Amino acid sequence: MPRHRLPAELAVLAALILVLAALGPFGSYATPIGPRLLHWALYLVTGYVFFRPVIAAGGALARQTGLPRLVAIAAACAFGAFPTSMVIVFASAGPAWHMVPGATLVSAYVQTLIIGATVTMVQLLAGRGAGPAEGSTAMPLAPAATAEEDAPPPGADAPAAPALLDQLPPHLRGPILCLENEDHYVRVHTVHGNALLLMRMRDAVAQLEGRGERVHRSWWVASDAVAGAVRQERNWKLRLFDGREVPVARANVQALRAAGWLDGTGPAS
Repeated sequence: MPRHRLPAELAVLAALILVLAALGPFGSYATPIGPRLLHWALYLVTGYVFFRPVIAAGGALARQTGLPRLVAIAAACAFGAFPTSMVIVFASAGPAWHMVPGATLVSAYVQTLIIGATVTMVQLLAGRGAGPAEGSTAMPLAPAATAEEDAPPPGADAPAAPALLDQLPPHLRGPILCLENEDHYVRVHTVHGNALLLMRMRDAVAQLEGRGERVHRSWWVASDAVAGAVRQERNWKLRLFDGREVPVARANVQALRAAGWLDGTGPAS
């Protein structure tokens, strides 16, 4: 999240505290305005701390498990609501924290989840409307120090699709390792870093026809980027030259094995 957005987020947070204190949802209208304002300030500030990283955490969970990104973000919301609600309930109870009934804990958790999930959805929609410029900050795989360190990994020196590379920032243009689907965006991973493009996955894959395979609903991998394969019980992952592990959909295992992607010999050229 860019640092310059923090003041704007805090301003929105302050506005929400005032609005909720004025409206008094979830029965809080019966509380005097002073305690009500303090209650919602504690609620939203605590929720901000625990829910701000939810989208990033959900994205990481999706990459590690192969879950759809929205499902992973929902799971992160459910997890983030727990510490938020517990802090609020026990802080409000004060010295009588040990007398808080279970029903109160459950009610606080549900309320927190509703508010947190709503705010997260607003963040997702706002990020989608902001376009790829805001989310396209490069995440370098390693700092470029010498020409040797900046060289593509072995076998990844085939020319990439110019049409797709032309949409990337100049410093990221290079051999493409893989594509990662993120809702209406495609994250293009090159040997120099990654960036988000606002386009459909199938359109991006079409520009790279013959250079790799779509190994998962959310992943396309360049054949020259595959260093090996890892099996974990019934699941397979491809290990790329940059150390990344990409999940393989079970429906694609047979075809990839036939093409040599999973047997250690590397993809057939």
